[in-house]
Amino acid sequence: MKRLITVFFLFLLSCNNDQENKVSYVVSTLIQDGTNLLKVNTTFHPNTSGETILLFQDKAWGQDSLHNIIKGIEVISEKSEITPNRDSGWYSIRHPKNLEKLEIEYTIRQDSEGELTTWDTYRPIIQEKYFHLFSHNFFMLPKHIVKDSEDNFDVVIQWKDFPTEYRLGNSFGTQEEYQEIKNTTEEKFHTAIFTGGDFRHHNIKIKGNEVNFIVRGDWQVFDDSTMVAIIDKTVSAQRDFWKDHSQSFYAITLIPTILERGSSFQGSGLTNSFATNASNNKFLDVEGLVYLFNHELQHNWTGSLIKNDDEEKQYWFSEGFTEYYTLKNIAKAKVYNLDESYFIKKFNEFVRELFTSPVNEMPNSELNYETFWSGKEGVQKLPYRRGAVFAFYLDNKIKKDTNGEKSLDDLLLNFKEDALKNGQKINHEYFIKTANKYLKEDLKQFFSKHIEEGRLFSLEEIYQTFGFEFSSKTKVYDLGFNFSEDKSRISSIDINSEAYKSGLREGDVFKSISYFSNSTEYKAEFTVIRNKKEIEISYYPTKEINLPQLKDNIHNKSQLNF
Repeated sequence: MKRLITVFFLFLLSCNNDQENKVSYVVSTLIQDGTNLLKVNTTFHPNTSGETILLFQDKAWGQDSLHNIIKGIEVISEKSEITPNRDSGWYSIRHPKNLEKLEIEYTIRQDSEGELTTWDTYRPIIQEKYFHLFSHNFFMLPKHIVKDSEDNFDVVIQWKDFPTEYRLGNSFGTQEEYQEIKNTTEEKFHTAIFTGGDFRHHNIKIKGNEVNFIVRGDWQVFDDSTMVAIIDKTVSAQRDFWKDHSQSFYAITLIPTILERGSSFQGSGLTNSFATNASNNKFLDVEGLVYLFNHELQHNWTGSLIKNDDEEKQYWFSEGFTEYYTLKNIAKAKVYNLDESYFIKKFNEFVRELFTSPVNEMPNSELNYETFWSGKEGVQKLPYRRGAVFAFYLDNKIKKDTNGEKSLDDLLLNFKEDALKNGQKINHEYFIKTANKYLKEDLKQFFSKHIEEGRLFSLEEIYQTFGFEFSSKTKVYDLGFNFSEDKSRISSIDINSEAYKSGLREGDVFKSISYFSNSTEYKAEFTVIRNKKEIEISYYPTKEINLPQLKDNIHNKSQLNF
């Protein structure tokens, strides 16, 4: 009998702990003064000290003043004092001590105006027909539950009184009016996407697992079936490569934004999901979306499962190797009917961007959080391009040294196994030691020279060693002139440039400007005023330089041997 009482007591204690570590939300729609809002009611076990902190960042993901989206907040259950703290990213609630429950209610509003741009998508979007929010600017979290529960708490969300035609979808499921999220963490829960409204849901089954494509809008350059096929092939190819079909649910969202000219798209890798926005116009580059999906979903392994030991110092791996496998997986799986020609074209672009970068030989030791996010030209792309070229070299080197029996694929799977077994992270010593298992000679000298010191690769030697055919010259982007500080006129011009040959001159004043930055495929078009006359000028912004480029031919395609 004594044992039974003890077990019953432990059961009650467990139930009580479960309640203390649970946060419940009820979300409903609200129209106030003609404005569409979302009302959030949350209940939880408050801090016994008499002060409960609700986490809600004022600055996040490049956005600031996020507290402005809170239209009203009040304590329903008790008489309490609420104080916002923007600098700390929370709301402080003073209440009686040792309460069993605290009930808070607040409303979220959209604070961006006009047509939707890429920048606006990282703030709450709440319209009559749909809503689109990231959870860090949607759901407040009690700080004591997040921290005291050792980052292991439960969340319950009830979606109440939404119109019957509304389609609900988020990082944790679709079309579920009641959701239970067990054993989550602040990072996982606050890195999620929530949508509802006139979205179309496409359920893709991949080896028994669900991938849900959530999209809205009438797209000018593709239909839903095209994007579904792209996602199906992308996810299948990546999971097959990594031998990892463990994720039972994954959501991919896509919403349209406004851009008059050019192609713009952006995505964020999230918990069980990937949120995307793209410009809905005739210029939208579908190949670019293919690249975006493949690059970002690849990060489920490189950069997420296989982590960097020192984040920016190993960006050459988490970003560079991701770039290389983005091209490799697309070509191998023929995503969007892209093949080895696509790989060669894009890899040549990577080479051009690396070798023409103003920081192309910056030592890896100088890459840190401050320099990477400094905005200095070329720095952010440097580890992407340097790492991709290194991955190409190492892939072919392993194939050559093992007579085609092994490749870089085997090394990456080795990294995955070590990460799963003992949480091994990528650092330079571990990388070299593991890579050397697949090579005839020590990689250290090559690695030190080109990754750590940042010296440019000897492309001709690399291509010749592995039997690739290449041309010696290529055209690269060159606008040919410099803008004045206010961008109103030409301050200086290269007399050997296409700009000069087309008729532009130093001192010309711009009436209209149209060009695609860093693109050699589109003409630059200008209307300038000179001597009170308007002159229309267009040209391809290119120049020829000495730089080896892979030839797009049958021989090189066979050498790639995907």
